[in-house]
Amino acid sequence: MRLLLVEDNPGLSTWLAKLLRSDHYVVDCVADGETAIQGTDLGTYDLAIVDLGLPGITGQELIRQLRAKQLSMPIMILTADDKLSTRVEGLTVGADDYMTKPFEVQEFDARLKALLRRAKLSMAQVLRFGPLAFDCHKRNFTMNSEPFTVSAREHALLEALIRHGGATVHKEILMDAMYGMDDEVSPATIEVNVHRLRKRLENSPVSIETIRGVGYLLRLARS
Repeated sequence: MRLLLVEDNPGLSTWLAKLLRSDHYVVDCVADGETAIQGTDLGTYDLAIVDLGLPGITGQELIRQLRAKQLSMPIMILTADDKLSTRVEGLTVGADDYMTKPFEVQEFDARLKALLRRAKLSMAQVLRFGPLAFDCHKRNFTMNSEPFTVSAREHALLEALIRHGGATVHKEILMDAMYGMDDEVSPATIEVNVHRLRKRLENSPVSIETIRGVGYLLRLARS
């Protein structure tokens, strides 16, 4: 899943992005609302985390503009301002949840997952492709009901493939799923991670097929 973090405190932004990436999220960090609106493809995000005290346009105005674009992604506010009026205004303009700084990591993680879960109510909790399964809430893979451990990049790649259920996934979509906008990416990195995943899957009926010039898809061997 891809998250947008709009936070002008570089220390907090770096720390929070590292925390989220350790849980297999792809995170794009921007320091102001103008960059969030003009410099990102907003339709690619599953959730936005927005600080209210941003330079330039305020966090409230950014949220208002996001909702004006008919974007339904959940929005979580992070701010040091704990006044009731500020909380009410943030929720009124379109935020879905609100956390004040400093915050406990466990509570932040629980609230984040709750927002994503509510946003994905129409999606099955567990996606299956033969013996391979992905728990959308716990965000882990199993193979034949046993843990199937992969690296962070491989996790993002395999998640994108299983979410498409055997349909071809274009390389550009895979690159967006695996990397943030600040990462230096080469198409060769996709091939490297596909190769590694193929090695992990080689003793299972699940394989990754290359559609030359287009992308990749999951394939299930016939028994």
